[in-house]
This record gives sequence, C-alpha cells and structure tokens, in this order.
Amino acid sequence: MNPKLILVTGATGKQGRALINTLGSTASSHDSEPDFHILALTRKASSPAAISLTSYSHVSVIEGNLDSATSLRKIFEDAKSQGGIWGVFCVLAYPGLGVNADHVESQGKVLADLALEFSVSTFIFSSAERGGERDDSQTTLDRLAKVRIEHHIRDLGVKGLPWTILRPGFFMENYEGTIGAIATSVLKVGLQPTTTIQLIAAEDIGHVAAGVFKNPEIFHQQILCLVGECCTMKQQQEAYKRATGRSMPEVPGFIARMLIFINGHTKELIADLERFHKIREEGAAPERAAQIAMAKKAYPALQDFESWARSRQGQNRQEGWNNVSLMKLVLGKQ
Repeated sequence: MNPKLILVTGATGKQGRALINTLGSTASSHDSEPDFHILALTRKASSPAAISLTSYSHVSVIEGNLDSATSLRKIFEDAKSQGGIWGVFCVLAYPGLGVNADHVESQGKVLADLALEFSVSTFIFSSAERGGERDDSQTTLDRLAKVRIEHHIRDLGVKGLPWTILRPGFFMENYEGTIGAIATSVLKVGLQPTTTIQLIAAEDIGHVAAGVFKNPEIFHQQILCLVGECCTMKQQQEAYKRATGRSMPEVPGFIARMLIFINGHTKELIADLERFHKIREEGAAPERAAQIAMAKKAYPALQDFESWARSRQGQNRQEGWNNVSLMKLVLGKQ
C-alpha cells in the first residue's frame, strides 16, 4: 500500500519540522513501508532549510506560494498521480508582533478550500490558544486572522471537510536567544506575579499533529488545546534553574520597562496574557478542560518547562524564527 501523502506548510519552521521528525522516527522504527509521505512545501527549494529536509527518506520538498491559489492548486493536481493528498498540516508563518495578517488569513482560507475540493481526509490547522472563544471579538492582527480561519474551516466542515484545530499555548522557544532574553524580562516586569502563562514546546505540537494523523477518526472536528505546563514567571525561572543550573537569560529591567513604555504591541501582548489568565481563573471557558485532555490523548507526554529546558542544553538556537527583531521592537514597529 502506498503511504498517505501529507502536505505540510511551514515545513522548514519549528512546527512543520517537528511533525516531519516525529513521523520520520516512526517510519525508521518499522521495517515495512512508512504509513506517511510528507510533501514539504517551501517557497524556495534551494534554501539551506529546505535542502536539509531532503535527507529524510519520507519527505519530498516541493516549491509553492501560499499567496497564490494557482500555485497551491497545482500541488493538489500534481499529487493525483500518487493517489492524491490525504492530509494537510496547515502552519502559517507568524507575521511578526503588531504586523497586519490579512495575507495569513487568505492563505489559510484558500488552503482549506482546496482541501475540501480535493477531498482531503484530514485537515489540521495550527491556530493559537487564547483562553477559549469568549473574547474572539476583541482579537486583532495575527490572532484575528487565526480566529477567522478557524470559523472558515468549521463552516467547511458542514460541507464535508474533516478538520482538527490545534491551539498551542505560548512557545517555550520564545525564551531562546537575544529576543528570548528580552521576552523573559518583559514578561517578568510586565505581568502580575501571580499571572500564569500556558506553555508548549514546539516539538510537542509535531507529536500531537502526528497523533491526530494516526487516529483521525478520534479527533474528527475536535479542538485540541496544547499546554505542557501553566505557570508564573517565577515558577518558570525556578524550573529553568533546576534544569540547567543557570538563571534564565534576561536583560536589565529598565530596558524591559522602556520597551513596554514605547512599544504598544508589547503592551498588547501583556494585556492578552493577563486576560487569558483571568479567563482561566474565572472558569469562563469550561470547554478547555476537554480540549486539553484531547491534546494529551493525541500525545500524553507533553513536556513541562523544566523538562524542555533540560533537553535544550547545548542545542543550536534558531534566531529570528518568530519574525521578531530587536531593532523593530525598539522602533515600535513590532
């Protein structure tokens, strides 16, 4: 039997690569043919990140443009000779803090439309955890784009699209590198001491997505909330110290306060995290408990922050992966 084709957008990013690694390790542990073959979508197949994917036997790197419906349609048409695209893992690039995300919304909707048209069996959209849907009307920019994509996907579900939505929490990888040191200080200074943040490791998103693809009927038209741990900044710092023997990298507090003062988008991030915490504390989104349980059903071993910090020691850090730069933060453009 031919392996099932899965189209992965954002294949060179953290989530896409995490799924590729997970399905690759599964394939290598079996002597028989792999269950899945990845079509790794990239804008430029000659880029170093794309070339690195060619070492995987279960991956084919393909070029395409998420901003072009014609380009995407050709991918679906070409895949017919291999039995058609069975699954889609839709990961859309974060445009940056405070950046308009209309193009992201269009990308997600077009891809979902094509998935329905070409009878895809499992469509997974990686969205964002936001404390339930009560305050969806208040969302802006990237979060608003994801909310609208979610609504579109669910509407298509009535027409026959088999969807699953993942809502990951705050990426633990946001604490890596220079921007990570700034993030630590900004959240430490800006948040109330008792405010908790929902954390998830990017690689665990890949594990959850793989679990959905392996058992799609269980997760059909389900929303999965991906949270490895929910803790305060102080608890995170203590966990990091236990794991590594070092303090979390951070910048001086006055720099963090200055960034919060001059950068409205940073203020909005802090306000969002406070609002999400309040929703959890008030129990205003009771459906989240079942959504968190569904994510753990797909992958029971979600990492807590201490485990993640321990596992990341000595690993290379990918700067700029989340499209946030120090210069733009200082200038208030992110």
